[in-house]
Amino acid sequence: MVCKTWDGERRYKLLNVIEFDSTRKRMSVIVKTPEDKIVIICKGADSIIEKRLKPGQSIVTQTKQFLDEFALTGLRTLLIASKEIG
Repeated sequence: MVCKTWDGERRYKLLNVIEFDSTRKRMSVIVKTPEDKIVIICKGADSIIEKRLKPGQSIVTQTKQFLDEFALTGLRTLLIASKEIG
């Protein structure tokens, strides 16, 4: 699979897809990066993904502020998170 980034194209090998379902409220893919790292990328409802983020990071606080602003205007949001698998 090829992804276009700011730095050009990057090629990832798709290892697994965990399909979306209404119980998990998220979808995940497991990929191998060009640097031979295994990464899981997860997309889902903000209420579900937010619970799985590392607490105390400034980006989590800032993201929560944006989500609250979006919710006030009636917008629905999805979050994307990733983690390297050892």
